[in-house]
Amino acid sequence: MPVQVALERARVAQEIGRIEEARRILGTALLAAPEDPSLLVALADIAYELDEYDDSLRLAGQALRANPDSSGAHHTAALAYAMLDEWDLAREHGHTAARLRPRDAATALLLAWLHSGGPRRDTEQARAAVAHATALAPHDAHVHFSAAQTYQRLSDSGAAERHIAAGLTIDPTHTGLLGMQARAEFAVGGVDGGRAAAIATLRGLLANVPTDRQARRLLAEVHWRALLRLAAWVWAFAGCYAALAMWLPTAVLRVLSPVMFVALPFAWFGVFRKLREQLPPGYLRARVMRPRVVIALVAVAGSAVLVDLGAVAMRSEFVTLVRLGSIVLVSGVLGAAFGHLLLFTAWMRPGSDDPDPDDGEDFAGFQVIVLGLFVVPLVIVSAFLRGWARQPAVFGALVAIVGVVLLTLLIEAAFAGWRDRHNYRRSWQTLVIVLVVLAMMASSGGAVWWGGGEIVRGETHGRELVDKPAPSTSTTTRRPLPTLPTFPTRLLPTPTGSLPSGGAPTAADR
Repeated sequence: MPVQVALERARVAQEIGRIEEARRILGTALLAAPEDPSLLVALADIAYELDEYDDSLRLAGQALRANPDSSGAHHTAALAYAMLDEWDLAREHGHTAARLRPRDAATALLLAWLHSGGPRRDTEQARAAVAHATALAPHDAHVHFSAAQTYQRLSDSGAAERHIAAGLTIDPTHTGLLGMQARAEFAVGGVDGGRAAAIATLRGLLANVPTDRQARRLLAEVHWRALLRLAAWVWAFAGCYAALAMWLPTAVLRVLSPVMFVALPFAWFGVFRKLREQLPPGYLRARVMRPRVVIALVAVAGSAVLVDLGAVAMRSEFVTLVRLGSIVLVSGVLGAAFGHLLLFTAWMRPGSDDPDPDDGEDFAGFQVIVLGLFVVPLVIVSAFLRGWARQPAVFGALVAIVGVVLLTLLIEAAFAGWRDRHNYRRSWQTLVIVLVVLAMMASSGGAVWWGGGEIVRGETHGRELVDKPAPSTSTTTRRPLPTLPTFPTRLLPTPTGSLPSGGAPTAADR
């Protein structure tokens, strides 16, 4: 088979998703022309697309030995070195490719990508490379797509949105740009409005390209993140109530707790109602009816009941009920954590009709950062002020709740990181990250243990369920009873003579 024919057939096979068939076509052609640089570069590109970076680099090296001025080989080598964390070598090959093809927009975008990542990011060169690429091809939607990706890596959302809008003006059906627009709408537009706009964009994209992987992946992310909020609402209710129960009097809690009880089911109802309205028909039902998801939803619903019962007991004036309510409240939080873990693993281990997720680790990590920046400082302040609290022992419930939530999120982040472990290199930075995560897990578990002990042994103000008689404090002593006097055995002499038979007294007796 001629080389050009093999390259064209392999390109068509790649476009329709038959990667292995493309590799077989190129491999057959390579048997007849083992030193052909174009075949070697095409095989290196396929290996890179399949995340086989070492093989990609080996094939690119063979192409460079056959033709040192092969810009395609330098291009692929730069990408492979970057994925292997060899950024200096990657940029060296990238600049060589740009020198060989100075008027090529794709090579300029490669330089922009290389300078926007790595340990030593060069923002100025990345921006200059993007400007050069867009000047070379101002009416190419794919160039604007790559430029938007670079600006997202540089954390310049404004510039990224401008390139997304410019690219969609040129090609309104560009799948990559539509996916980026949906993600931007989901991230910026708020929890509800952003989700609605993002889902509308995704549904339009999937109507034209039903197999678009990125669109299906983002749609699944929107769905699972909404379901995870069901457990998060239970966490938020329990944490807020514990914080308020430390300070507010019982009368205020009796008014406030019913309002919070009603808010929780309404929040759940809102999540399901909006998902049913926004998601494609049957999408929500097909995923909710999975056994793992059903168990998770039952666990979350049961945990909500426990949290409500604990809150009712905590507003009591009796010490025993306050302690018991705190324990039940923390138990409900543990149940919600179990449901949250099940929902997260259902997202990370999708069914046959969902693509593999790629943002689970970022989602869990972001939640950990938010918790550490905004919630943990409030708990620390409460620790210093709890001496003035109405119920100091309830602080243990607050610490245990935060510990459970933080430990759950850390477990999820570790699970997602383990799934993507092939993307990590064995280095001291990775070891440090693992040690930090393990230390945070141990600290979270210790917080739960300490909080439980504080609930049982901490200071609680109120009455006892059974009033014990108070010990007597009188200082008077009882006067002893008087003792009876003792008398002699015989008080009067006893006569010894016998009485006369008649019974009449005699003269002597008289």
